Amino acid sequence: MSDVHDAGDASIPLLTDTLVPGNALLARAGAQGTMAAPAAAAAPAAATAAAGAMPAGAPGSHALDALDADALVERMRGRCMTWLTGEGRSVIEARCAAAVQEHSHWLVGQVSREIGLALEAQLAGWVKAAVNEELAARAGRGLSSGGV
Repeated sequence: MSDVHDAGDASIPLLTDTLVPGNALLARAGAQGTMAAPAAAAAPAAATAAAGAMPAGAPGSHALDALDADALVERMRGRCMTWLTGEGRSVIEARCAAAVQEHSHWLVGQVSREIGLALEAQLAGWVKAAVNEELAARAGRGLSSGGV
Protein backbone atom coordinates (compact mmCIF):
# COMPACT_ATOMS: atom_id res chain seq x y z
CA MET A 1 0.00 0.00 0.00
CA SER A 2 1.29 3.43 -0.81
CA ASP A 3 1.37 6.51 1.38
CA VAL A 4 -0.04 8.68 -1.38
CA HIS A 5 -3.81 9.02 -1.58
CA ASP A 6 -5.37 9.02 -5.03
CA ALA A 7 -8.53 11.14 -4.85
CA GLY A 8 -9.70 9.87 -8.24
CA ASP A 9 -9.59 6.18 -7.24
CA ALA A 10 -13.17 4.99 -7.76
CA SER A 11 -12.48 1.52 -6.33
CA ILE A 12 -12.29 2.93 -2.79
CA PRO A 13 -15.64 4.14 -1.44
CA LEU A 14 -16.00 7.60 0.01
CA LEU A 15 -17.41 8.25 3.46
CA THR A 16 -20.43 9.79 1.73
CA ASP A 17 -21.08 6.54 -0.17
CA THR A 18 -23.63 4.27 1.40
CA LEU A 19 -22.77 0.62 1.12
CA VAL A 20 -26.21 -0.96 1.40
CA PRO A 21 -26.58 -4.34 -0.31
CA GLY A 22 -29.49 -4.52 -2.72
CA ASN A 23 -30.38 -0.81 -2.69
CA ALA A 24 -29.49 0.55 -6.09
CA LEU A 25 -30.54 4.05 -5.07
CA LEU A 26 -27.70 4.20 -2.57
CA ALA A 27 -25.13 2.28 -4.61
CA ARG A 28 -22.20 3.96 -6.28
CA ALA A 29 -22.65 4.86 -9.94
CA GLY A 30 -19.20 3.55 -10.85
CA ALA A 31 -19.88 0.11 -9.38
CA GLN A 32 -23.04 -0.50 -11.43
CA GLY A 33 -22.28 1.45 -14.57
CA THR A 34 -25.11 3.96 -14.79
CA MET A 35 -27.79 4.63 -12.24
CA ALA A 36 -31.27 3.36 -13.12
CA ALA A 37 -34.35 5.48 -12.67
CA PRO A 38 -35.28 5.74 -8.97
CA ALA A 39 -38.64 3.96 -9.37
CA ALA A 40 -37.14 1.11 -11.40
CA ALA A 41 -34.26 0.66 -8.96
CA ALA A 42 -36.46 0.70 -5.89
CA ALA A 43 -38.59 -2.24 -7.05
CA PRO A 44 -35.77 -4.84 -7.30
CA ALA A 45 -34.31 -3.64 -4.02
CA ALA A 46 -37.67 -4.04 -2.31
CA ALA A 47 -38.14 -7.49 -3.84
CA THR A 48 -34.69 -8.60 -2.68
CA ALA A 49 -35.32 -7.30 0.83
CA ALA A 50 -38.73 -8.96 0.96
CA ALA A 51 -37.31 -12.31 -0.15
CA GLY A 52 -34.55 -12.05 2.46
CA ALA A 53 -32.00 -13.14 -0.12
CA MET A 54 -28.80 -11.29 -0.88
CA PRO A 55 -27.85 -11.03 -4.56
CA ALA A 56 -24.80 -13.02 -5.60
CA GLY A 57 -21.64 -10.95 -5.30
CA ALA A 58 -23.40 -8.24 -3.27
CA PRO A 59 -21.14 -5.94 -1.31
CA GLY A 60 -22.67 -7.24 1.92
CA SER A 61 -20.93 -10.62 1.79
CA HIS A 62 -18.33 -11.24 4.49
CA ALA A 63 -15.30 -11.35 2.17
CA LEU A 64 -16.24 -8.13 0.45
CA ASP A 65 -16.95 -6.42 3.77
CA ALA A 66 -13.41 -7.20 4.92
CA LEU A 67 -12.03 -5.87 1.64
CA ASP A 68 -14.18 -2.75 1.90
CA ALA A 69 -13.02 -2.22 5.47
CA ASP A 70 -9.39 -2.66 4.45
CA ALA A 71 -9.87 -0.22 1.57
CA LEU A 72 -11.52 2.31 3.88
CA VAL A 73 -8.73 1.95 6.43
CA GLU A 74 -6.09 2.45 3.76
CA ARG A 75 -7.90 5.44 2.33
CA MET A 76 -8.29 7.05 5.76
CA ARG A 77 -4.63 6.35 6.54
CA GLY A 78 -3.66 8.01 3.28
CA ARG A 79 -5.85 11.03 3.99
CA CYS A 80 -4.51 11.35 7.53
CA MET A 81 -0.91 11.18 6.36
CA THR A 82 -1.61 13.69 3.58
CA TRP A 83 -3.21 16.06 6.10
CA LEU A 84 -0.41 15.58 8.65
CA THR A 85 2.27 16.31 6.07
CA GLY A 86 0.41 19.31 4.65
CA GLU A 87 -2.15 21.52 6.36
CA GLY A 88 -2.05 19.50 9.59
CA ARG A 89 1.65 20.16 10.04
CA SER A 90 0.98 23.90 9.95
CA VAL A 91 -1.74 23.51 12.56
CA ILE A 92 0.54 21.44 14.80
CA GLU A 93 3.44 23.89 14.39
CA ALA A 94 1.19 26.83 15.26
CA ARG A 95 -0.14 25.10 18.38
CA CYS A 96 3.36 24.09 19.46
CA ALA A 97 4.65 27.63 18.93
CA ALA A 98 1.76 29.03 20.96
CA ALA A 99 2.41 26.52 23.76
CA VAL A 100 6.13 27.32 23.81
CA GLN A 101 5.39 31.06 23.84
CA GLU A 102 2.88 30.66 26.68
CA HIS A 103 5.33 28.53 28.67
CA SER A 104 8.11 31.06 28.05
CA HIS A 105 5.94 33.88 29.42
CA TRP A 106 5.07 31.81 32.48
CA LEU A 107 8.73 30.90 33.02
CA VAL A 108 9.88 34.53 32.71
CA GLY A 109 7.22 35.52 35.24
CA GLN A 110 8.33 32.82 37.69
CA VAL A 111 12.04 33.71 37.39
CA SER A 112 11.26 37.44 37.73
CA ARG A 113 9.25 36.81 40.90
CA GLU A 114 12.00 34.67 42.42
CA ILE A 115 14.70 37.22 41.54
CA GLY A 116 12.51 40.02 42.91
CA LEU A 117 12.03 38.20 46.23
CA ALA A 118 15.76 37.42 46.49
CA LEU A 119 16.71 41.01 45.63
CA GLU A 120 14.18 42.39 48.11
CA ALA A 121 15.85 40.46 50.93
CA GLN A 122 19.37 41.36 49.75
CA LEU A 123 18.54 44.99 49.00
CA ALA A 124 17.56 45.72 52.60
CA GLY A 125 20.93 44.38 53.80
CA TRP A 126 22.83 46.28 51.10
CA VAL A 127 21.11 49.58 51.99
CA LYS A 128 21.83 49.11 55.71
CA ALA A 129 25.48 48.30 54.99
CA ALA A 130 25.83 51.33 52.67
CA VAL A 131 24.22 53.66 55.24
CA ASN A 132 26.47 52.31 58.01
CA GLU A 133 29.55 52.78 55.80
CA GLU A 134 28.52 56.35 54.98
CA LEU A 135 27.86 57.16 58.65
CA ALA A 136 31.23 55.69 59.61
CA ALA A 137 32.94 57.68 56.87
CA ARG A 138 31.25 60.90 57.98
CA ALA A 139 32.09 60.21 61.61
CA GLY A 140 35.73 59.59 60.68
CA ARG A 141 35.85 62.86 58.67
CA GLY A 142 34.22 64.75 61.50
CA LEU A 143 36.79 63.56 64.03
CA SER A 144 39.75 64.30 61.85
CA SER A 145 38.59 67.79 60.87
CA GLY A 146 37.26 68.75 64.30
CA GLY A 147 40.40 67.68 66.26
CA VAL A 148 42.99 69.48 64.15
